[in-house]
Amino acid sequence: MKKLFQKLIGKIIKKSVEDVVSNPDVIPAVEPTGNGKKDFWKFVIQTLISILTAILTALGATSCVSHF
Repeated sequence: MKKLFQKLIGKIIKKSVEDVVSNPDVIPAVEPTGNGKKDFWKFVIQTLISILTAILTALGATSCVSHF
């Protein structure tokens, strides 16, 4: 089963690489939005919210576990 999976993944990757090499327009161009500061602060706030959520989830889970 492992060899079959490796063979399938290998074929998929090979086909994808061949498509990109033969037609470079397949890769979408990333254009700057011009909102550097806004994007930066959006990223910082989202990261802080994610970290706080993870901390609060861990605290909530430990408080629930301690009752058993």
